[in-house]
Amino acid sequence: MMGTSKQRALWRTFLVGLALLLALGAVTGTRGVLAARAQASPATAQGAQTSIAISNFLFMPGDVTVQVGDTVTWTNNDTAPHTVDADNGAFKSGTLNRGERYSYQATRPGVYTYYCQFHPYMKATITVVASSSRTFAETGQTVQGRFLAYWDAHGGLALNGYPISGEMMETLEDGKPYTVQYFERVRLEYHPENAAPNDVLLGQFGRRIHPADAPVAARAGATFFSETGHNVDGGFLMYWQTNGGLAQFGYPLSEVLSETLGDGKSYQVQYFERARFEYHPENPAPYDILLGQFGRQIYGH
Repeated sequence: MMGTSKQRALWRTFLVGLALLLALGAVTGTRGVLAARAQASPATAQGAQTSIAISNFLFMPGDVTVQVGDTVTWTNNDTAPHTVDADNGAFKSGTLNRGERYSYQATRPGVYTYYCQFHPYMKATITVVASSSRTFAETGQTVQGRFLAYWDAHGGLALNGYPISGEMMETLEDGKPYTVQYFERVRLEYHPENAAPNDVLLGQFGRRIHPADAPVAARAGATFFSETGHNVDGGFLMYWQTNGGLAQFGYPLSEVLSETLGDGKSYQVQYFERARFEYHPENPAPYDILLGQFGRQIYGH
């Protein structure tokens, strides 16, 4: 009986120990699962946000350019499950069912091709570029990344002016929030729904300050824009053509007209979707044509 009692006691002790070990293993396993899910959750955003929809067995947009520090988020809109797997293993979403999301924060420059594990023909590319910055002592504001690249490539100080704000989120005319930055003459807007280089656009300040005048007839010797029904010629046309044209200034909204500006003097001006051209005869060429400081006017309000 004593031997049997001891054996039973030992057996009970063994079973209790085994149960504790199993419980500990279950907790550890659960922690492992939670850790894996945490890695797949959206990263803390330090830069801009870019959204990619998975719809109709496509990644849309298919090719995007982001900067180091930006966060890319995929959302599965299909009924079928999908994955987001980088060819080089930089990111791997796991299975995404309908409505589920996966985020990746870019940390290193490079070109990252990725695909869906369930549907290998679904492929797309993320290009990550290094982020750079420049602080302007004249206004104490810093311009960085894609906005700095655009500023440098599209006329710099002469066409855009100094920065007068930092980057900020602002709800624009379409009712959607965007990352923007104000300059003396322009507002730069980041549109992640557009593929580069059209992901940075200029605000249409011209339309906001001077709504389009009624269309007129085409005039001999001038370039007529049927889209808005206005003519551009002479020095204004040359300036428009040599400094970025449609992308930088947009279509004309008016003919040339006389207007009293901030200094109380009258000048010949012409309004475009994104700018106002001003003829300053007191200045030698090429500084006789200047741009209105719409950025200061609108940001000041």
